[in-house]
Amino acid sequence: MTERDFVVDTARSVVTDLAPDELALFEPVSRAYLRDPKKVLSDRERPGAVLGSGIDIAIALLSPVALGVATAVYEQLLDKAGEAIVERGGKLLKRVRRPKGAPVITADQLDGLRTLAIERAKELGVADDLAEKVGDALRATLEREL
Repeated sequence: MTERDFVVDTARSVVTDLAPDELALFEPVSRAYLRDPKKVLSDRERPGAVLGSGIDIAIALLSPVALGVATAVYEQLLDKAGEAIVERGGKLLKRVRRPKGAPVITADQLDGLRTLAIERAKELGVADDLAEKVGDALRATLEREL
């Protein structure tokens, strides 16, 4: 799975859980985000900002936040995978070839990623209660997918 696939699929799942009415706009928002994440995230903070690429829709949506959170989680997973390779050498490769259904990530690691998601959502200006919901939805998505 590529970074793009992980970020888009994970963010779509979070939006599906928390703001299903946004799904019709998710694809254009995600395309704009993949082209220029900083612009989409900064435009979200400006009242009256509109999504680029000819679509005149305000971006005060959950989709950019979900994409930003999914990116932060992907980067954290990538960092942890790199650390594991260095610490355990080739043992990680055996985990990649694990039997179907074997756990890839622990409950403590999922909790850590949930916390990261909440912190990142708050950094992006999301209210505390919604940030908690984003963290919960992201954790549920990772439990299903990993």
